[in-house]
Amino acid sequence: MSSQERVRLSNDWRGYRASEIIMVNKIVANALVEQGIGVYANPKKPVEKEPKKMKDIKGAPKDKMLKGAPVTK
Repeated sequence: MSSQERVRLSNDWRGYRASEIIMVNKIVANALVEQGIGVYANPKKPVEKEPKKMKDIKGAPKDKMLKGAPVTK
């Protein structure tokens, strides 16, 4: 199975208008870019958030651990 590539067209091509973004397979995308008909259109990447830091709770006293434990019946 070949993967799809996003290409932004620079010129009209096969019924598509210039500046339109189309999905084509890698071979067609490469041919369009080489011939100057289009350029690769990369989707916007999400901004990575900083990973949350975990609190070190290994030294918590036992009585505080019991107070925070859920009550089961």
